[in-house]
Amino acid sequence: MAVFDWAESNNLSLEEEPAVTATRYGDGYEQRSANGIHPIAQKWQLNFEQVDNAIADDILAFLRGRGGVEAFDWTPRWATAAIRVKCPRWSRSPDGDGLSRMTASFEQVFEP
Repeated sequence: MAVFDWAESNNLSLEEEPAVTATRYGDGYEQRSANGIHPIAQKWQLNFEQVDNAIADDILAFLRGRGGVEAFDWTPRWATAAIRVKCPRWSRSPDGDGLSRMTASFEQVFEP
């Protein structure tokens, strides 16, 4: 399994939205249950600021090599264990002489 091992900037963010199935009944009663065996998947927005262009090239090659399809392991900043993610989108722009700014969206996946 491939491992994403580049350090992101401190301004990353985590979004979680539980998958819930709800059925409404009369008088405002509602029954809710988790949808699936993994109802909460993490979505991360990573930022890489003032990254040397050679390192930015390596990050791009890694992400392009997986093409948004192949999952890889990555350890979130607030975690001690890796999670399996895919990266469906990323961007790169200049950030000074010989430097780049990058963003990447990581979505947790559940597979064997």
